[in-house]
Amino acid sequence: MKLRALVSSSLIVLALGACEPSAPTAGTTAPALSAANAPRNATPAPAAPAATDNVAAPATAALMLPGDFAPDTSPDELRKRYGAANVRLGKVPGAEGEEFPGVILFPDDPTRRAYLYFQNDQTLQGLSLVRVLDRESRWTLDNGLRMGMPLAEMVELNGKPISFYGLEWDYGGTIVDYHGGKLDARKDEQVGRSASLGLLDNGGQGIPQGKTPVGEGTYSSDDPKYPEQGKWIVISELSASFPGEDDL
Repeated sequence: MKLRALVSSSLIVLALGACEPSAPTAGTTAPALSAANAPRNATPAPAAPAATDNVAAPATAALMLPGDFAPDTSPDELRKRYGAANVRLGKVPGAEGEEFPGVILFPDDPTRRAYLYFQNDQTLQGLSLVRVLDRESRWTLDNGLRMGMPLAEMVELNGKPISFYGLEWDYGGTIVDYHGGKLDARKDEQVGRSASLGLLDNGGQGIPQGKTPVGEGTYSSDDPKYPEQGKWIVISELSASFPGEDDL
């Protein structure tokens, strides 16, 4: 299937972490605020409005992956959740210019846009992958990763160095090893959490030459040849992947 090829070869970072060392990140869900820890005078949040074609945009806290997404999430359910006007059936981007039938959430809003891929891309059944590509996006992973996070901050969150492919080629910025850090995938985890790296948008001024690794090699966040890479390299893609029937 074309989609499975996208997941397994073109997007190496999206393979389930339990299977390969080049695993996507494993998320540690932030603990919910319990009633005992809540401020005594806190005002209860208003109930969310009922879903309609013009349903209000979800709060920032709701823009989290994997969140409520699951393999059985359907376009109809997405319409109920986000409103029909915010769910568009169309082409979603693959590797090397390829496109696949899928779903685009909030297609006209780069702060909330997300691309959804399915095991059966003709019937749009079996949600396989949710990708976020817009740098200004407010989507986050439940392990704390967010778009635009500097590599240095990511390493601090992981607690160990991070290995990745050099930038500026088809698979540039793919993370290949968290070295057993906090962002590494758990062995029993079926839902994948992934991030890819790119260059900081430096206000059109560009990045000083030689400050970041380039090309098909594998590099480490603590490489002494690139002492400043932690501030120039940032997260440029987030995704959550879900198991298909063959993966369960």
